[in-house]
Amino acid sequence: SEMPVSEKFSDRFVDIGGPNQESRSPSWVPRLLLGHRFRFSCWSRAEEVDKPKSRLGKDAPLGSCLGGVPIPCKDLQSALQTFERCGVTAVKVATAGNGVKSHVQLWASACELVRALLLGVGTHLPDLQPEIDLREHSPDAPGVESVSLALNFGSRVVVGEVATPSRCCFEVRLSGIVRFALERPSPSAGDSQLKLTLRVHGVDLPALQDGIELRKRLQVELGSEAGGFCKQEVFDWWMQHKDTAYPLETSKFHRLYESLFGQRGMQLLPKTINHDSLWGFLHNPGCTIQSFTFHSDSRDRTTLTAERSPAKSDEEAELLKTCRQVAQDILKDNRAAGERFAASATNFAALLYGHEIGQAGAKAAVIVKLFSAAKWWGPGTDGWGRFDQTWGCKDKRNAFGVVVEEQGRILWRLESKDDCRRKTEAARLAGKSCASVASKVPNRHGLLCCRRRSAQDALLAG
Repeated sequence: SEMPVSEKFSDRFVDIGGPNQESRSPSWVPRLLLGHRFRFSCWSRAEEVDKPKSRLGKDAPLGSCLGGVPIPCKDLQSALQTFERCGVTAVKVATAGNGVKSHVQLWASACELVRALLLGVGTHLPDLQPEIDLREHSPDAPGVESVSLALNFGSRVVVGEVATPSRCCFEVRLSGIVRFALERPSPSAGDSQLKLTLRVHGVDLPALQDGIELRKRLQVELGSEAGGFCKQEVFDWWMQHKDTAYPLETSKFHRLYESLFGQRGMQLLPKTINHDSLWGFLHNPGCTIQSFTFHSDSRDRTTLTAERSPAKSDEEAELLKTCRQVAQDILKDNRAAGERFAASATNFAALLYGHEIGQAGAKAAVIVKLFSAAKWWGPGTDGWGRFDQTWGCKDKRNAFGVVVEEQGRILWRLESKDDCRRKTEAARLAGKSCASVASKVPNRHGLLCCRRRSAQDALLAG
C-alpha cells in the first residue's frame, strides 16, 4: 500500500520445492508450503529498469542505481562468461533471426575487449578485489540495455601505462564504477549495415602529463600568435631542446617520440609527417569513452569505432579540433604507412575519427591487443629503451620476423602518491614554471618579444 505509483508490477510464478527438496528452498519458506506453486506480483521501479542512469556516483553502492535484475556470480571469470551468454541470448531475441550470426560474432568481439581489459587488471593486481555486479535488463525496445557488467573500485584508481612502442600518448585510468552494457540491437536490412554498441562508463584516457606541460610551456615561450606557436616553430624548438629540457630518463613523451621517429623506415617518409605527428601529440586532449560500436562489413571483417564524451571547456574543444584535423589528415594521406610503423596509434586514430572521413574504423583485434595486459616487459639495452620498462612489451618473433606469440600493451598499477604529485606538479608547471624554465633553457629566438612576454605575464597572473 505504500508503493509509489511510478512502480510497475509484473506477475511471476514460483515453484517451491517438494518435501525432498527442502535444501533447495529459501530458508524463510515454511515447511507446510513446500510442493506448491504460488503467483507473486513482483515490482521494480520503471525509471531504474527502462532508463538506467548514465551518471553513476563514484562511490555509490553497486546496484543502487543500475536497474535491472542482478545475477549472482562467484568471481570475475564466471561473471564474464555469464555476461557473454546473456548477451548472446539478448542478441538472438532482438534480431529475430535477421543477421543473428553476424551479430553474435560482433558480440564475441565486444566480450573479448571487455575480458582483455578487466582480466588484465586482475592479472597484474591480483590482490585487488573490486565489487562485481552483473545485471540483466528486461526492456524490449531497441536502444535499451540488455545486459550489463560493472566493477566498483571504490576510492582506488587503477592506472594502465600504455607501452611506449605503441606510440599512443595517453594512459588508461579506471576509477569508481567501471561499467559495460550491451545496447539492444535493432534488426538490420542487410549484413553491410550490421553494428552492435557497447556502452561504457568509467574508462578514461588522459593525455601524458609531460605532453600537457610541454604544450603549455611552448605556448608561452613561442607566443600564442600564429607565427610563433605553429608546427614548424614547435618542431624546431623540440629538436633543439628535447634532450636537455625533456631527457629520456624522465620523459615518457620524449621516449614515445624516439620510439616512432627513431625507426629507419620513418626517416624515409616526408618531414611533414614528423611535424604533423608532434603537433597532434601535443594537442591530445585525452578522452573519456562513452561507447564502442562494432561493425561488420560485406567481407565479414570486424571494425570498431568509439564515441567520446563532449569537451568540458573551450580549451579542450580547441585541442580536440586540432587533434581531430591532424588525425584525419594522417588517415587520409598515410594510413597504409601508419598501419606499418605505428599500428596501435593509427588504429586508435581510426577508432575515433575514421568514420568521420568515410574510412573504416579500427581493426578490432588491434584495439583488443592495445587494451590487453602485457605478459612480459622490461627495459632495453640501448637508446631510449634503457630507461623504459615497457620496451619489452612486444610480440615474440622468430628468426624470419614472423610473430609466434602475441601479447598485450598495458602495465596496470594502483595510482600512487607519485602519480598524484606528478598530476599536481604538471598543473602547476603549466603556469608557473614556464618562466623559470625558460630562463634556464636557451631560447632560439633570443629574448622574448614584448607581445610574447605579455602573454607569459598574463598566464602567470592567471
